[in-house]
Amino acid sequence: MSTLFKRSYLPYVLFLIGVVFIFLWARSRNGVKETFVDSAEKGYKFVMYYADWCPHCHTAQPEFAKLGAIQTIGGKKVEIEAIEEKKIPESVKVSGFPTVRLLGPDGAIVEEYGGDRTKAGFQAFLDQKLA
Repeated sequence: MSTLFKRSYLPYVLFLIGVVFIFLWARSRNGVKETFVDSAEKGYKFVMYYADWCPHCHTAQPEFAKLGAIQTIGGKKVEIEAIEEKKIPESVKVSGFPTVRLLGPDGAIVEEYGGDRTKAGFQAFLDQKLA
């Protein structure tokens, strides 16, 4: 009898089962919607949608950047983010640039910002809405 038939295939089968299990587990983790606790930990988002070709965006971006990346206002975490036109998801409707919005923990629009495009204006808006 050749050595091919004497060899046990059990380790290979177990390895293959393990690889399939890890693949399925990773796939299910990517598809899971965030829970209430996850979204509550994320807090609010203050987002500016901008375009490189927009002159108004060029003046607003440096002021918006002065806010930093994360703030805590009235005990609420606020993530501050600028998103370029090319990276805006199709589900987000933007009619002009720059568009600045306060989003709730669930991702819904709390309010669209329409004030001065200065750090002081942005900060006053956040303080008023979240304090």
